Amino acid sequence: MLKKIKVTQLRVGMYINDLKCGWMNHPFTVNRFKIKSDSEIRQIIAAGVKEIEIDIKKGLDIFVEKRKAENGPLRKVVDQRSENLPVKVSVMQELGPAKIAFAEAGEFITDMMANAKMGQHVELEQVNPVINKMSASILRNPNALLGLSRIRAMDKYTFEHSVSFSVLLMSFAKSMGLSIEIINNVGIGGLLHDIGKTLTPDEILNKPGKLTDEEFVIMKKHVVDSRLILEKTKGLSQVSMDIAAQHHEKFDGNGYPLGLKGEQISVYGQMAAIVDVYDALTADRCYHVGKEPSEVLKLLLKWSGTHFNPALVRKFIQAVGIYPAGSLVLLSNQHLATVIDISDNMLKPQVEVFVNTKKRCYVPRKLINLAEQDEIKILSIESYVKWNIKH
Repeated sequence: MLKKIKVTQLRVGMYINDLKCGWMNHPFTVNRFKIKSDSEIRQIIAAGVKEIEIDIKKGLDIFVEKRKAENGPLRKVVDQRSENLPVKVSVMQELGPAKIAFAEAGEFITDMMANAKMGQHVELEQVNPVINKMSASILRNPNALLGLSRIRAMDKYTFEHSVSFSVLLMSFAKSMGLSIEIINNVGIGGLLHDIGKTLTPDEILNKPGKLTDEEFVIMKKHVVDSRLILEKTKGLSQVSMDIAAQHHEKFDGNGYPLGLKGEQISVYGQMAAIVDVYDALTADRCYHVGKEPSEVLKLLLKWSGTHFNPALVRKFIQAVGIYPAGSLVLLSNQHLATVIDISDNMLKPQVEVFVNTKKRCYVPRKLINLAEQDEIKILSIESYVKWNIKH
């Protein structure tokens, strides 16, 4: 059975019967094929196609896709695809703009928290230019900013966590096909989500060790403080507010400050809870070394159904990849490399080699696309510090 749909309704698994354009106007060798990846959808959108014809006997129907959502609110947002996505570029092409966006976001959050500590309100007009640059970079290639967000300083955790949190959340929203407006709103919520910590005593906020029960009660108050501060920000969306107010709520109702459960937590609050834990556990702090991303992803799966919405955990893993951008990996040829970009095959990213571990020497940096290499595979993911200790 044939059905006409908008290009923004395309999903992986649908069978295209007619692209509704001449074969010279699209990058594919045929007009009829099954969609196998999000990158194919991006290519169709980039080609300027507005409407297509699908065959629901040979592939998914749009209504089938909606029924697959495991969470009620999630069903409402998965269809909010952006209609004007920019053409994807390589990480190397995007690295320059990403560095500028990342640096400006860091400067903004530092100044904003200093101003908030003095009792000044957050002006949305100051946030928007920062978020616009970040979202534009993420839409072109999220792995440039994701890689930069892995470079952290222990003594700047609160500031850099806010930027990294925002980058991860925007990339998460982008991978789900949400609109540019939603991507921007989750980015704003990400940057501002911890603004309440400006009212947390420094000796608790920066304590190099485990908090006492009394100290933890004070620390948890930052979520309420964030909400109270942001309620004074004119024009702030409910999406941004949900992220700030709900990022410590848990899917089973054991979170704080309100103990919300399941669908009582907005989808964006549920997404923020996943991102907050992922970023916190992968970051180095003055009192512990961050866990490897692959190890944290296993923990997220372990906590699915209790701390987190299982459907969203799987979508988050698809967004960041098994080997996230910025990760250090050991290859089967005994070279150490940094993950640069993630392909459709999450097990075979693009990497940049820089150390020969067998000879214990640096080598000229070289990009390798593992998806095009049968003989070279990833043996393990590890931190450079741990590698030096082992070798």
